[in-house]
Amino acid sequence: MTVKPSTDYVSVVMDAEQKRNIVCMQKRECSCKRFQVDEIPCPHAMAVLDYTHMEAPKYCSAYYTKEYFKKTYKVLVNPLPDETTWDLPTEVLDNVVLPPIVKGKPGRPMKSRRKRLYEYLYT
Repeated sequence: MTVKPSTDYVSVVMDAEQKRNIVCMQKRECSCKRFQVDEIPCPHAMAVLDYTHMEAPKYCSAYYTKEYFKKTYKVLVNPLPDETTWDLPTEVLDNVVLPPIVKGKPGRPMKSRRKRLYEYLYT
């Protein structure tokens, strides 16, 4: 990938398919949107970080740190008892859950027969 800095924080990155991506390291944004969604540097942002010799972990979300990983599993989760021992009210047991009603697609339905190529040529 080719990196062309525009300002201190904004760079244009050209990938192998000559696709232009704009990366703003200050806002942690890339035009491919992967940087914003995953909250870790996308390949274009990694190219900018490599070009500018900046550290990638500074641009990762705090959710990817070891401390947050440990906090996730800090709270104990008690397993549920066997389903046969559950005490459910009768109004819950009497409810019957049916599948949703599926509506047809909007617009005119397709014909069941499709024309062959030769039928278009000779009509």
